[in-house]
Amino acid sequence: MKCYFVYALPYTKPKYSIGGFFQRIRNYLLNKGLVNSRISKRILNEYDFKNWPIQSPYENAKHLYCALSKLYSTYFYHLTERSVISLRDADVFIGHPFFPIVKGNEVGVTEMALNSKECAKIMALISPLHCDDTINSSHINVKYLNHVNELIPKVDVLFAIMGEYWWDQWKTSKYAHWLPKMVRLDMAVNIDSYPLIKKQFNTKNKRRFFYIGKNDPMKGSDFLSELALAFPQFEFGWIGLGSEIRGVHKISDFRQLDNEFMSQIAMEYDFFISPSKADPNPTTILECMAWGFPVLCTPTSGYYENEYLTNITFGDVEEAKKIILSLQNMEESELIKKTELGRLAVLEKYNWKNFTDHVIRTISKYSDRTHSN
Repeated sequence: MKCYFVYALPYTKPKYSIGGFFQRIRNYLLNKGLVNSRISKRILNEYDFKNWPIQSPYENAKHLYCALSKLYSTYFYHLTERSVISLRDADVFIGHPFFPIVKGNEVGVTEMALNSKECAKIMALISPLHCDDTINSSHINVKYLNHVNELIPKVDVLFAIMGEYWWDQWKTSKYAHWLPKMVRLDMAVNIDSYPLIKKQFNTKNKRRFFYIGKNDPMKGSDFLSELALAFPQFEFGWIGLGSEIRGVHKISDFRQLDNEFMSQIAMEYDFFISPSKADPNPTTILECMAWGFPVLCTPTSGYYENEYLTNITFGDVEEAKKIILSLQNMEESELIKKTELGRLAVLEKYNWKNFTDHVIRTISKYSDRTHSN
């Protein structure tokens, strides 16, 4: 039995050598969606992951590939490449759709496998998802959702990486008919990569908020701007790509969020804010919880309010102003308690073992079934 796994392969900086020459060719073809088995290493080992960025989607790919490899001979494909897979009845196929969808007719290895006449015993999709079909920006947008919708009849399982909020919205969405095939996965991080760095806070009414992400309506950058302009006395900072967000101080362009850099952020800023309009469950929320930052987020970021997360409603500036003022005046001991509970949640709930075990358990349910399509 073989497993064919399609996800995201990172762009690796080539070295100046013969191997680097072929790596540059491979990167070029990868970006064009033209990588094929002649120049791609399909079966990976721990050394191959050594220089992979510690960020989504590459962490997802690495941990799930390693878990699958313990059970099957697992072959890795990049989601934009156009390669033919010869599936057999006993095989397992788990594929991320082509991403991003811009024109609406993009085809990668997952689409090619699902449209072929050959079927594996288990045919599965995996993707971060929300069900807001008003989103048109270049991310998980209505074109992408409609693209996935066309693939649903051809699979047994859809592994949907999303928070509980979006799962609860699904039954009333235009994609409710997916539910019988859907298995929800919580996003995960490796807490060992995120030491506790936020241990004390600025004084009351001097506390600062920061956001990580691009300037994009889906990410709620307009809402963030409204909040920052409503509180000129409080600093709002931003790490990411895109044009200026009014009222928000640009800390840095997008960069690796290494512990040294984030330790500097922890000295200056107090709260991480995720103002998203539609986001499945951003990894940045879990990363910041692990580092010890209290999190302020919209439910449409995927996460409901609880003892370690504070919700604000997307677009409701007046409600958000009251909540921000309450955080500004919260006792430091209460904030530290939130950081402890948030970090504990990452350790016990949002970890890669839970993520991969859920996938493996689901696959095992189909192990004795004959493909019905």
